[in-house]
Amino acid sequence: MRRFLAAQFAPVLRAWRNGYEAEVRRAAIAFFLLVFLAFGVCLAVPELRLGFSAYLQHLFQGMELTDRAGNLSPLLLLANNLRACAVTMLYGLIPFVRLPALALGVNAVLLGGLAACYAVTDTTMLLYAASLLPHGIFELPALILAFSMGLYICGHLTRRCRRDPAALPLGACLGLAARLLVFLLLPLLILAALTEAYVTPLAAG
Repeated sequence: MRRFLAAQFAPVLRAWRNGYEAEVRRAAIAFFLLVFLAFGVCLAVPELRLGFSAYLQHLFQGMELTDRAGNLSPLLLLANNLRACAVTMLYGLIPFVRLPALALGVNAVLLGGLAACYAVTDTTMLLYAASLLPHGIFELPALILAFSMGLYICGHLTRRCRRDPAALPLGACLGLAARLLVFLLLPLLILAALTEAYVTPLAAG
């Protein structure tokens, strides 16, 4: 089993050494910079913050993440996050258009704007941290790894279109995304879903 896992994950490790690590680093820096930027802008512009708050309320109401009893469902949380990671990586299959960067930016702005909404209410930022950090420890790295893989794939397919023989072909790109999803992102997202369903409500309560 150990050899099987090592063999399956070997292409991802090679990609890590050949540019994927750099994409992860850039994506993480851009993500947190955008979080702070969105937080500052929403904090400084009340009209924007109010519109953002209404949008978030509508967005969260449209997500079916609870069971019949009204409790957060780990399975629904996992399915939602798994779909988001898979779609983000598939965006990378479109050469020349770095769509995964858009997904990264949208998620960062949502987090920053939500933080600004918390900051101007009677609640404290500790409550925001308690509602995010327990499951965010697993979920945010998974999202950043997915964003980065989408960007990495897009870069290689763009180079492939430009007839760069060193660029990875489509099949290899799909294999990388599948291996990353199954052997790394899925375990992280399972932990995130369980934590969000059973630990985060206690921490935020």
